[in-house]
Amino acid sequence: MHKNVLAHSVRLALISGAAAAAFSAPAVFAAEEDGAKVERIEVTGSRIKRTDLETASPITVFSAADIAATGVTTMEDFIQTIPAINGGAEGSTVNNGSRGFATASLRGLGSGRTLVLINGRRYASGDLNSIPTAYVERVEVLRDGASTIYGSDAIAGVINFITKKDFEGVEFQVQYDETSKGDGEKTLLSMTTGTSSDKGNVVLSLQYTDRQTIYQGDRDFSECPIFERNGEKVCGGSGTIPYGQFFAPSLTGGHVKDPQTGQIRPFDQAIDGFNYATTSYMVTPQEVFSINGAGRYELTDTLSTFIEGGFTNRKSDQLMAPEGTFWGPTMPATNQYNPMGEDIVVVRRLRETAGRAFTQDFSDYRMVFGFEGTFADTFDWDLSYNFARFVDARLDEGRVNPTRIDTLLDPDLCSADSDCPGVWNILEAGTLTPEMINYAFVPNSPIVRGETRQLLGNLSGGLGLELQGGEIMFAAGFEKRWEEYQSVPDGAASIGQIYSVAGEPTEGEISVDEVYAELDFPILEGLPFAESLRFTAAIRYSDFDFLDDSDTNTKFGLEWSPLDGLLIRATKATGFRAPGIGELFAPQSETNLAYNEPCTNYGSGSQSATVKANCAAEGLPGNFELSSNQSSTIVGGNPDLKPEESDSFTAGFVYSHDIGISVGIDFFDIEITNGIGTAGTDNVVSGCWESANFSSPLCEFVKGPSLTGDAPHSSSPYRTALGPVAGVLLTNANLSTFETSGIDFDLSYKTDIGPGDFSAVLNGTYLDKYNYTPFEGADVVEAAGKVAADQWETTLAVFSELRTNLTLSYTMDDWAFSWQTRYQSEGEDYFASDDNLDNTADSIFYHDVQATYFAFESTTISVGVKNLFDEEAPYISNNQDMNTIPASYDTAGQYLYAKLNLKF
Repeated sequence: MHKNVLAHSVRLALISGAAAAAFSAPAVFAAEEDGAKVERIEVTGSRIKRTDLETASPITVFSAADIAATGVTTMEDFIQTIPAINGGAEGSTVNNGSRGFATASLRGLGSGRTLVLINGRRYASGDLNSIPTAYVERVEVLRDGASTIYGSDAIAGVINFITKKDFEGVEFQVQYDETSKGDGEKTLLSMTTGTSSDKGNVVLSLQYTDRQTIYQGDRDFSECPIFERNGEKVCGGSGTIPYGQFFAPSLTGGHVKDPQTGQIRPFDQAIDGFNYATTSYMVTPQEVFSINGAGRYELTDTLSTFIEGGFTNRKSDQLMAPEGTFWGPTMPATNQYNPMGEDIVVVRRLRETAGRAFTQDFSDYRMVFGFEGTFADTFDWDLSYNFARFVDARLDEGRVNPTRIDTLLDPDLCSADSDCPGVWNILEAGTLTPEMINYAFVPNSPIVRGETRQLLGNLSGGLGLELQGGEIMFAAGFEKRWEEYQSVPDGAASIGQIYSVAGEPTEGEISVDEVYAELDFPILEGLPFAESLRFTAAIRYSDFDFLDDSDTNTKFGLEWSPLDGLLIRATKATGFRAPGIGELFAPQSETNLAYNEPCTNYGSGSQSATVKANCAAEGLPGNFELSSNQSSTIVGGNPDLKPEESDSFTAGFVYSHDIGISVGIDFFDIEITNGIGTAGTDNVVSGCWESANFSSPLCEFVKGPSLTGDAPHSSSPYRTALGPVAGVLLTNANLSTFETSGIDFDLSYKTDIGPGDFSAVLNGTYLDKYNYTPFEGADVVEAAGKVAADQWETTLAVFSELRTNLTLSYTMDDWAFSWQTRYQSEGEDYFASDDNLDNTADSIFYHDVQATYFAFESTTISVGVKNLFDEEAPYISNNQDMNTIPASYDTAGQYLYAKLNLKF
């Protein structure tokens, strides 16, 4: 009997959780006897406590049961599959340039415009890895601008993680995942415990997760870089090779000393290209340990105190192919191994090393304490102080000291240095000895710190003024926030002794004073064609210490229920986003970003006459092609940034019927001016080369190889010796205007079928428009349905027009089954060319299944498969990495998992 009661309870939780996913708030209020007071709750997007589920703002709520039904081990895996999330984001599939973070981008507008909260309060890092799944009670996703309620950074919306508070007992969870290829193992171990009394409650949660590596060479679609030649796909690689590609004044183009014959011959991509995929991660490994706790204690009938605390430690890693002499050191004629008798420039892969390994030892701290209470039986108040801090200690290994490489190549310099182990033959593989490695390689160990302090006070209640629909309600409050950022470079980097590593320390701090007010006017209630009619208004005043002017934002909402079960709603809001502290003070550093090369085979290609003329003016041959389509690029902060401003509008309806059907459809439109971002490598190069005689303002961003210290091209001032465009300056700037619009839709149905309960939930987003102007005077980029540059993440992403999740669930006394189908529509390359073999990143369906057995009163066992049919990431000619767009697709393939849950 006890087992059946538990199974029935869990079944109801699963069904109600799935149905609630379409709508705005969990059913957590309680009514007493007729005429008694009904408890009011606070829903994300408003500080006013209300008794009804729906508000003017569109909100999606995901319960702990919804999260569990997907079989995820991290919040990254769950959040990044929400249909309203679009564009690129940091996460497990980002290897090149990753910080180990996991982020989310609502509407594809960037993680910096998506405010992530824990229980309505900020935390310093914004890393989704810092939020354990076991501690989350529900996730509320506000798909609407919320600058008036939560301040800056909420232009695109809010993701609010509500943690467990009234938990009683102890719960253990163990989960193990493995791909069908036998790699990428994931492990989750968690324990949550809590207890309550008539005075309060305490809860403690511990969680450990571990994710193992998958290499790019472990999958057929990414085992080598694909190049297109004569209408066919060929396995290629980088022109920076283990036996060196060199450039001599007496020769045209790159040459090699053939490792078999010893003869000098031209570099041949098909023969000599270095396959960097075999030593690069596809899925990056990480270990995360977190401990979180919360407590509440009732001091009097009207006064309580509360505390929250959390600590997360993450060890994450990335691995890229071994370092290369990308800057092109000179092998002088005096080097006895120089076959040319003249000074030559050599780019060589240092294959004798294990690769460039990047490790982050990241610690995230959070502490909140405060008081809350009521007075006069009408007003609720709270006062809290929030302290959050992170320390990101990084270690990069396999980095080279270019000064010492120069010494190894020059006999005179080597003889003058007693530590030099000997002159190096850079033109043969395997000649970099362990002694040379110890001499020329240096670890890089920078540290990044961030801190947020927040003093927050809120008051809400009734004004004592009655309208026909009820009492006018209000909320008002203040916020004082301080933020600090510091980046401390490695000592060797600070004196320029580590190649491609920023050496300038950066730090800064900002503070802001804010006040806000909300009003809720219940105009009508209980009338024909006006079951309810209410109007809401909010205003926020913000004063940042580093800005010349203060700012005021407003938001208005209208809710009309003409019939029982139908709510028609709309909001209109202005937004304000001051530049984040990282955007202001992050160090400028070099990265290598993929771009679409305009001059590839331009002699016989379909390029415009302008492009062909510019390529010829660079001195490039008509059959020009690259061994790598990555451009050395400078990214980083800018202390002179100005605020962004936005206007947003939403309108839609929610309908529910007691037969089990619920429908919600909302239109959204967001416009951002003075947007902070980058011009995008693809946009810069395309716009520049499409302008007559390189006349576009975008050409000002192409500084050439001198900016990044790379070897210059023999004829083009824009390129390295290997051929790619170099020195693109993509530091943060107020460049862009963004416009995006579309439709969110949520449908659910639940009913009894046979011995069990059935539910179906469909969540989706249709992206009608995603336009941005990367630079004043530049053409508008219309990215909806395209593969285009993500202005925030500085990477290529698929801006799918349609993203949907369909979940079907069926539960019986002892069993629960679910099937989820995730769909995203195709993206056409924004710079599509007739010369490419494939200009489209294909649409894709992912299918996930799970079965759960309620074995005993305290035990549930779940097994499942994610990506049931092992869908492979699609190929596209203009790809970011792995021959695809890894930020937009599942690259790991099919995962199988088993989960055990014990609750006492």
